[in-house]
Amino acid sequence: MRSLLFALFTLLVGACAACAHPLLQNAMWVQFEPTRVHLAVNVSVREIAVAQGLAAKDDHFDEATVAAAAEKDRDYILQHLQVTANGQTLTGKFLQVTSPREVFEPEKTYYQYELEYPFTGPPPPKITITEDMLREWPYAIGTPWDVNYLVRLKRSDSTEITTALLLRRQRTDFFTGWATASSPPAPTPQAEKWRTFRDYFWQGVMHILTGWDHLLFVAALVIATLNFWEMVKVIAAFTVAHTITLTLSVFNILRLPPWIVEPVIALSIIFVALENVIRPRHAHSWIRLAVAFGFGLIHGLGFAGGLLDAMAGLPRIGIWVALVAFSLGVETGHQVVVLPLFGLLAAGRQQLHERFTHPAMRFGSLLISLCGVYYLCIALHEPFFAR
Repeated sequence: MRSLLFALFTLLVGACAACAHPLLQNAMWVQFEPTRVHLAVNVSVREIAVAQGLAAKDDHFDEATVAAAAEKDRDYILQHLQVTANGQTLTGKFLQVTSPREVFEPEKTYYQYELEYPFTGPPPPKITITEDMLREWPYAIGTPWDVNYLVRLKRSDSTEITTALLLRRQRTDFFTGWATASSPPAPTPQAEKWRTFRDYFWQGVMHILTGWDHLLFVAALVIATLNFWEMVKVIAAFTVAHTITLTLSVFNILRLPPWIVEPVIALSIIFVALENVIRPRHAHSWIRLAVAFGFGLIHGLGFAGGLLDAMAGLPRIGIWVALVAFSLGVETGHQVVVLPLFGLLAAGRQQLHERFTHPAMRFGSLLISLCGVYYLCIALHEPFFAR
């Protein structure tokens, strides 16, 4: 029992050592030209601050300091963005940087860097891009930064634009449309849909596995359940609710600003965890299902925050594919935590019965509520500059 409680304590301390999401979602435009690959890369102020070691006072960055850091960051981008064509790594060249009109929210304010990667010989049928931004600096102990890019691609002699996700430290092939006799055929529309599904599924998984706030809420729900069927019902209520609001948010039917959503998510953690301690009977009644559903509606709006930017520019059928894939990824991420946690608790109940159940549930719930208070303080503090 001591080993289990220590493991739970370590998990929750790790959650408090990190903010909710180390995900930075940027954008990249790629144009294929006969003699070069032309890139325009959006880099957020947050990413520049981390790469250049800027310190912020209350998350406010001095604009002159940021501008100077942005100039230095161009070399960093060239070093951490690799482009390959015809089996050769291309040498990049910096062209220019475009500054934002003003610096406000660090994750949503971007400098745009234009780069070119010249090549010799015939235009390649495909290029490969790899990025490993912020690999040198961990977000927190055991948690790396995750910098992703929504990529829009076109050929200079065409108006057709395609989109894809470029994920951290993952080699990604982009077909240019220039075919040669020995080149493989371009992917079919069906293959492109599968690629979209795969990328957004993984995006959903990582959004959960790096989102301590959502994991803590689910842990607070699961830790009080007494049997498998009770766990299934409460997780199902949460799943249905967040799927509804995630879908409504994606199609711009219902959206709320982060300065409302994030504090409520933190409050949901505190509420459920303390209810486990103060009114444990509610955890085994319809009241807990209603609580899981109600707060699940808010968590769905939180999930949308990690998806909307990554879906910009997708065709309508692509939006549906991305939405389904992201939702399945979210559920997969949940189950990676829910099933082992429930199994561990069930094993403890079977071996130790009442001596295990109440102390583990109360101790774990109290720790979860403390983490919720921590996230509430962050949520009430950070968003003010973005209002």
